Amino acid sequence: MSWYLRTLGFGVVAAAISLGLIAARLGDGVRHVIFGQPLWLLLLPIPLAAMGLRAWLAPRPATMHFTRKRSLDRIGGGFATYLADLPDGLRLGAVLVLIVACARPQSTRLSERIEHEGIDIAIALDLSESMKNDDLRPDRLTAAKLVIDDFVARRHDDRVALVVFGTNASTIAPLTMDHGVLRNLIAQLRLGVIDGTQTAIGAGLGVALNRLEDSPAASKIIVLLTDGVHNADGVDPDSVAQKAAERGVIIYTVLMGRQASGAASIDPGQLERLASATGGYAYLAEDVGELQTSFQDLLNKLERSEIEGEQIRAELFGWLLWPVLLLLMLDIGLRTTRLRRFP
Repeated sequence: MSWYLRTLGFGVVAAAISLGLIAARLGDGVRHVIFGQPLWLLLLPIPLAAMGLRAWLAPRPATMHFTRKRSLDRIGGGFATYLADLPDGLRLGAVLVLIVACARPQSTRLSERIEHEGIDIAIALDLSESMKNDDLRPDRLTAAKLVIDDFVARRHDDRVALVVFGTNASTIAPLTMDHGVLRNLIAQLRLGVIDGTQTAIGAGLGVALNRLEDSPAASKIIVLLTDGVHNADGVDPDSVAQKAAERGVIIYTVLMGRQASGAASIDPGQLERLASATGGYAYLAEDVGELQTSFQDLLNKLERSEIEGEQIRAELFGWLLWPVLLLLMLDIGLRTTRLRRFP
């Protein structure tokens, strides 16, 4: 039985090393391996069972493997004596790998061309005077700029536009992939660049929607950040949200800052209506932590979709024949030289 265990160990290790080397050679581009004829794998236990039956029914005779003293001295004692069963293990490993090869393993990988479907995003930022409030440290506008900057930095494959609004609305940057320039523009935003005495949410949404009008992207998003309620003349925010829904544009709203109970300067319900009308979501951020969490959740919701290239399959049968051949050659070489047996 000791012969069986040693041979089994050598065989399994030889097969595992062979298959491992093939897997390493294939590289990281392989997504997974499938078998064209998986029923062949049912034969794997047969050589193992045959060896066990042989060891049980016909134990190996206690013959001396080496009839000459110098041969025995050359092999030496200790661990080296266990190598006498290595050729049997190599042969077993070759049989196991050959069975795996007959199961027709196939690697699947993608073609070199992988296309990504980017998202076009228009950010509408409130620049009304209340954005100087310091309940979000150091103030609401600075906190908003920091999370917007981080958001833009993480949207590598998306075009982003920036719109600001107070009493009226203005485009700071049209849709662009030049995120470096856009982040510089975000850093330079200050209160006072537009009239901030009122909050024209409708105008901000309208200009942001116009920035997406000619977008060919399958996914179009508006992210609205404000700390107040629409209180300016002009475009009604709900009508803009309806137009956005008709065009397939999704609106996400973020209401920033701590609001006093019953305060007339806010209307959370309106922001919820704007978002829900388009299938978006309304966030409430009363501190910097909640603001960051809101944008992190938004990032998760906007994970880019991926259009994969053509899947390519490659037959691995030929690859596995090489280790089979190598194991058999080592088996023959050891049997006829250093580990030769003399019956």
